[in-house]
Amino acid sequence: MAESEYVTLESSDGFQFVIHREVAMLSGTVKNMLSSPGHFTESTEGVIQFRDIKAIILEKVCKYWYYKARHLNSVTEIPHFEIEPEYALETLMAADFLDT
Repeated sequence: MAESEYVTLESSDGFQFVIHREVAMLSGTVKNMLSSPGHFTESTEGVIQFRDIKAIILEKVCKYWYYKARHLNSVTEIPHFEIEPEYALETLMAADFLDT
C-alpha cells in the first residue's frame, strides 16, 4: 500500500488536523512514529493521537511546522513566529515532546 501524502493528527479533545506528511516529519517524534520499522498503527493508518495535547496547542504546532518548512532554506530575514502568551508554556511543552 502506498504511503499517503497526508497524515492526520488528533488532539486530546478530538479535533483532527490533516497535514502534509513531509511537514509533519519535521517533528522528530512524529517522524519516528511514522517511519519506525514494524507495523505500528500510526505508520500503517497515518493517524496519530495525542492524548495530552489540546487542539488549540496542536493547531499552533502544525502552523509552526508549515512556517518552518516555508523558511527552511531561506536566505532572507525570517519573520517572528507569534505565540500568544497565554499558550506559550503549553506550546513549549508540546514542542519539546514532539522534538520540534
